[in-house]
Amino acid sequence: MKTKFSGILTLLLAFVVQLTFAQEKTISGTVSDDSGLPLPGATVLVKGTSSGTSSDFDGKYSIRANQGATLVFSFVGYSTVEMVIGSSSTINATLTEDAASLEEVVVTGYATVAKKKSNIAASRITSETIENRPNASFVQTLTGQVAGLDIATNSGQPGANSTIELRGANSINGNTEPLFLMDGIPINEDNFRSLNPNEIESVTVLKDAGATAIYGSRGANGVVVIKTKRGKKGSGLQINYTGITSLSNLQYSNERGYNLFENSQDILTFERNVGIGRGAGDGLGPLFPATNVPLTDAEIAASPTTDWLDFFLGTARTQNHTLTFSTGSENASSFTSLGYFAQEGLLRGSNLQRFNLRNNVSGTTKNQKLNYTTSISLNYSKDDEPTSIGTNGVNQNPLFGAFSSLPYLTPQDNPGGPTLAQSFIVGYAPFYNIDKLATSVALEEEMKLIAGFSASYRLTDDLTASINAGVDYEHITFLDFQDPVSRNQLRFNTLVDGFQDQQTTRRFSFQNTTSINYNKTIGKHTFGAGAYLEYFKAHFRTFGFDANGLNPKTLFPGDGSGFIPDGPDNDALVDQINANILNAGLLSYFGTLNYDFDAKYGVSLTLRRDASYRFASTNRWGTFGSIAAFWNIADENFMSNTAFNSLKLRGSLW
Repeated sequence: MKTKFSGILTLLLAFVVQLTFAQEKTISGTVSDDSGLPLPGATVLVKGTSSGTSSDFDGKYSIRANQGATLVFSFVGYSTVEMVIGSSSTINATLTEDAASLEEVVVTGYATVAKKKSNIAASRITSETIENRPNASFVQTLTGQVAGLDIATNSGQPGANSTIELRGANSINGNTEPLFLMDGIPINEDNFRSLNPNEIESVTVLKDAGATAIYGSRGANGVVVIKTKRGKKGSGLQINYTGITSLSNLQYSNERGYNLFENSQDILTFERNVGIGRGAGDGLGPLFPATNVPLTDAEIAASPTTDWLDFFLGTARTQNHTLTFSTGSENASSFTSLGYFAQEGLLRGSNLQRFNLRNNVSGTTKNQKLNYTTSISLNYSKDDEPTSIGTNGVNQNPLFGAFSSLPYLTPQDNPGGPTLAQSFIVGYAPFYNIDKLATSVALEEEMKLIAGFSASYRLTDDLTASINAGVDYEHITFLDFQDPVSRNQLRFNTLVDGFQDQQTTRRFSFQNTTSINYNKTIGKHTFGAGAYLEYFKAHFRTFGFDANGLNPKTLFPGDGSGFIPDGPDNDALVDQINANILNAGLLSYFGTLNYDFDAKYGVSLTLRRDASYRFASTNRWGTFGSIAAFWNIADENFMSNTAFNSLKLRGSLW
C-alpha cells in the first residue's frame, strides 16, 4: 500500500512540475510610441517580480514569464502600460506621452512646484551641462549658465575653491555666498573638490525673496539646490560607464608683457658688449668659474636656450571615470555610482585625485502611502599644491623665478648636493625651484561623508506628513613639509633644520526638518499650506602644530619620528601648537500658504522665525517673511493669436 501511495505522489508531483514549466514561455514583441517609432531602452517588467528586461535599438524585447502574468511597459516621459499575458507569445506595446511627467518643475528644497505655477525667480541646470566636463569642481561648470551668478576662481590649482556670489555681495564683512543644499542637506559652500559632478541630476538656483525667505537668515545670499541622480522604478539593471581623458595647455602669447631677450645668443652678446656677466668672462657661481676671457662668436652660437616658463608649465592630463548601476522594481529603485578623477595641474607638482562612492535608494509601499529615500556619499580627495605661488621669491615661486632665470642654463646643468646653496644667484632660481619640488611636500587630504534620509506618509488624500534628516562630515588634513637638506633651507633658514606644519580640521553638521503639508484642488482652485519645524547644529574643530627641526636620518613627511626636541642652546626649535572650537546652531519654525486659480493666477505667503547663534543672546529670534504672486499672461484670451506661447508676470517682496 505504501509503495502505491508513493507512486501516486510521484506522478502528481511530476504532473505539477510539467504543468508549471508548460505555463512559462518566452514573450517577445516591440515597444513603440503612438507614432509607430520604436522606443529603445524601454523597460519591460513582470509585475510583482524582479524579472525584467529592456528593449533594444529597434524597440524589440524578449522575456520569459508565465501565462496570466502582467507585463509592465514603461519609458521616461511616457505613460506606463500594463498587459496580461494570454495564449499568444507576441505582445506589442504602444506608449503615449505623459504630459504630466513631462511638465517642467522647480525644486525649491522644501517642495517641488510645476514651473507654470511657480512665482519665484529660479534657474535650473540639468546634468547634460554639468557631467563629463574636465572641471574638478562642479561649481566651475555653472560659470556663464545662470544669470546673476558670479563665480571667481583665483587659483589654477585643480579643485581650487571658488568665490560665489548671487546678484552681488550682500554683506560688508560677513559671508556673501549662497546656501548650498544637496538632497536637502546643507553642505560646505567652500569645498566641492571632493564631490563628483557626474552624480548630479540638476542644480536649481533660487534668487528672489519669494524663493529664499523660507530659508530665513541663511537664505539672504540666495540658495543653490542640488539634486543627485536616482534609479527609476520598474526598470531592469542598467550599467553605464563614462571615461574621459583630456589634455590641456596654458594658452599664452610669446608677448608676455616682459621685455626679455629672445634667446641665449642675444643676452650673451649683450653681456660681452657691456663687459659684464658670463659673456664677458665673469664668474657665475660654481657652474661657470671666471675666465676673464670674453666668449667667442662660436661659443655664443653654441650656447643652448631654455624657456624656463615652458619647463615649469607643461601639458596637463585629466582622467575622469564614472561607473553607475541603476535598477528598479515596481515599488523601489536604487542608484550606485563609483567615480575616479585625476587632474594634473599645468604647473609641475600640482595635481588632484579623488575617489567617490554614492548609493541612493528610493521606495514606496504597495498602498503608495509611505515614500522614503536614502542617500549616502563617501568621498576622498588628495590635493598636491605647490606653495608660495603668487609671491615675489624667485627661489620659491617657479612662475616668478622662471622670468629671472638665465636662458643659457639647462635642467641638466643642475649641480648636485648643497654646492649651489653656498652662492645664491638670481639666475640660478630654477635650480632652487626644481630642488623644492623634490624636497618639500604640500599635501591636503580630505574625507567627506554626506548622508540623508527622508520619508513622507500620506495621512489622507490631501494631507502628508514628512521628515528629512541629513549630515555633512569633513575631515581634512594639511601637511607642509620641507627637508633639512633642501637648498632653500640651507641657504635662507640656517637656524632651523627643516620644518613640518600639520593642520587637522573637522566639520560636522546635522539638520532635521519635520513638516506637514495640505493640498486641495476644488475645480480650478488649488489651495496649499505647510507647517515646518527645523533644527540645525554644526561643530567645527581644528588642531595643528608647527615643528621646527628635523633629523634627516629618521624623518618622513607626516611622521613625527624625525622631530628634534628643543634644547637650551636653540629656542628656534620650540614647537608651536594651535587649536580652535566653533559651534553653530539654528532652531526654526515656519509656514507657507499657496493659492492659484486655473494655473493662471497665484499667490504664496511665507513666514519664518529663526533662533540663530549669529544673533545676540538678548535678541536671539528673528522673523522673515515674503509674499509672491504670478500671472500667466499667455493664458489669457487676448493672447491667443499672438506670437507668445509663454509670458508670465511675477513679483515678490521680502
